[in-house]
Amino acid sequence: MTGNIISSPHEPLFLLDESLTPAVADALNLVGYNFATVYDTFTDRGSLDPEIIAWCRNNGAVWVHADDRARRAHQALLQTSGIRTLLVSREKGRMSAKEQLRILSVVLPKLLENWQRRPATRHYRATAVSPVSTPSLRPVTI
Repeated sequence: MTGNIISSPHEPLFLLDESLTPAVADALNLVGYNFATVYDTFTDRGSLDPEIIAWCRNNGAVWVHADDRARRAHQALLQTSGIRTLLVSREKGRMSAKEQLRILSVVLPKLLENWQRRPATRHYRATAVSPVSTPSLRPVTI
């Protein structure tokens, strides 16, 4: 693992999945968020989602991903693992790194505020319907 990983209740560690662009994590680290990537964290490319979920549980990390199939496929594991997740919804299945960064930049402060007010709500979805729309954040049930 590269970099310094420091996690606290107010500044959680985020693990950016390989379904999103790793450069987004670098940019968010520059402005004070604590991001790691699956690419840096796991030596094997193509890490399995259950391994990622276990790593997030063991490290108190939030799994940030764009793969809705993973959420459905691992529903029981996500319900019992106790981890937090943020699904970045990709309209039409594609999203540029610029769009990923724009969405996360807008929703991360809202996400942290929501977790302070409602810590039991663990899973959220971030969506932007167009490149000029304001990204939205809403809780989802796993």
